[in-house]
Amino acid sequence: MVDYNIEMINQNALQSSFLHLSRNDPTIGFPFDGSKVSGHTFPAVSANKKSSNEPLDQRLIRGHDSLLHLRLVVGSHIAQHLRYQLEEHQGYSSTVGISTTKLISKLVGNVNKPKGQTTLLPPYGPIGMDESNVARFLDGHDIGKVPGVGFKCAQKIRDLILGRPAAFEAGLVYGGTKEDVSVKDVRLFPSMGGELLEKLLGGHGAPRGIGTKVWGLINGVDDSDVSKAREVPHQISIVRVEPMQVARPY
Repeated sequence: MVDYNIEMINQNALQSSFLHLSRNDPTIGFPFDGSKVSGHTFPAVSANKKSSNEPLDQRLIRGHDSLLHLRLVVGSHIAQHLRYQLEEHQGYSSTVGISTTKLISKLVGNVNKPKGQTTLLPPYGPIGMDESNVARFLDGHDIGKVPGVGFKCAQKIRDLILGRPAAFEAGLVYGGTKEDVSVKDVRLFPSMGGELLEKLLGGHGAPRGIGTKVWGLINGVDDSDVSKAREVPHQISIVRVEPMQVARPY
């Protein structure tokens, strides 16, 4: 749907755009401002940067990938439409993240929970580019919060960065740590890269190429596809709740 709307949009009149919801019927859809992202953004848009004759989002991408920005804008308006429809017709609120990978979308969607959406703005840069908003966004996360980096892997990485075993939070079932090690700490560690992570995380029972995969994940690289929702879930949990006993005063 994004590709189709990119083809149809008039980039000389973005503020008077129409979002097509059907390839077969050009009347099905709604008008939208294609010069602005719908919802929240990272980095947050500052109103005082806006000029009187140029949309703010266009100022932010000057010199960067304008096509990527336009795709994100269209995606944000589609997401907003779907969220409104879900709430109006089904009564459910939702949170959405808009980016180019499942990993980043999932994390950026957490920024404005429980009832908001967030788009990660360009520039998106290659691995190691500090000016990239992908790096800026991920750098603030603890290594254990990155989807795809399991608990054991995260703990080994923490131990390496700290130079000693990380202290655990007593009493937590899943072994939470008292000491956060950020993605930035990992990225900037001397000689850090796929090869070092392979030596650290590889070995018997570990997936082949795990070091390269984890290095990619902490740099926002995620080639996994978004799976189509199943009509029947993998599992259904049934919880039996006993009637609560009410204490009576004597």
